[in-house]
Amino acid sequence: MIEHLPDRLDLYAMAEAGRELRGRVDLASLERLLPVLGSPEGELQVTLELGLSHDGTRYLAGTIKGALTLQCQRCLESMEYPLDVRFQLGLVHSQEEMRKLPDRFEPLLVSQDPTCIADVISDEVLLTLPIVPVHTDMKQCQELATEYQTPDLGQRENPFAVLAQLKHK
Repeated sequence: MIEHLPDRLDLYAMAEAGRELRGRVDLASLERLLPVLGSPEGELQVTLELGLSHDGTRYLAGTIKGALTLQCQRCLESMEYPLDVRFQLGLVHSQEEMRKLPDRFEPLLVSQDPTCIADVISDEVLLTLPIVPVHTDMKQCQELATEYQTPDLGQRENPFAVLAQLKHK
């Protein structure tokens, strides 16, 4: 087992060798994930296992654990979103190999170049995020809503009043 996650890996060669990697990844280094985060602070614990399945399929399986800071779309405050992702990807070079992949694997199209591990981790995290993140306990959002005071705008002048005057001329 390797206790360090490199930036790039030849996934095919590592799967042939049957390797397991473990390490931590800073959230700030996952550029594709940054736009959805409320804060880039923190890190994720990642375990990757590469190998050959009993039917000869090269695979990348793993877990990603940690916590993300997202913005609650109900109250617009920060919220902590616990993360416990498990994935199993079949390594393929072409669309044809993708069609032959057993159902238990999601396809990961790899090229001859080493694969960026941060991109794989970002993709798996993005796939598990909720479409609309909200606090699980609605009381957290309601506390903010009860404190909110609507501004007193008073009587506003109708912006079309000028047009009404032109109509009478």
